[in-house]
Amino acid sequence: MKQLNLPFKIDKQYENWEFELDALENRLSGYESYKYIGKQLNYFLNFFTHRTELIFNGDFLTAVIITIKKADEEQIAVINQFLVHNASKQIEVDKFSSKFKVWRIMYYTNYNPSKKQILVIYGKPRFIQKHLLLLQRT
Repeated sequence: MKQLNLPFKIDKQYENWEFELDALENRLSGYESYKYIGKQLNYFLNFFTHRTELIFNGDFLTAVIITIKKADEEQIAVINQFLVHNASKQIEVDKFSSKFKVWRIMYYTNYNPSKKQILVIYGKPRFIQKHLLLLQRT
């Protein structure tokens, strides 16, 4: 099994997107955060993304934080179903949050009904497990 066919693959190098990134304030010491500002990769599955943040350790992509606005429960269900279909492991955190492991990548999904917003975070499992609370702050 391999990584899902998504536009931002974990462990890819910074140079793949360097002209389509704006530096952000770094969330974590030793990691650089960038906002994707390109026009071609503004989607997750078939959903338009409002914001995509890429987190690098050195030149290598470690995690991705995707925000989908104007979302509903049906959309999070579609995303979760896609991940369930591909996952080797799933943990339902609560009604609106789940974790999935697909190949060597950890995925976390969350739906906030009051903001009508979906948050998808994925990356290296140890990094996600260690920093998930900090990564959820958008």
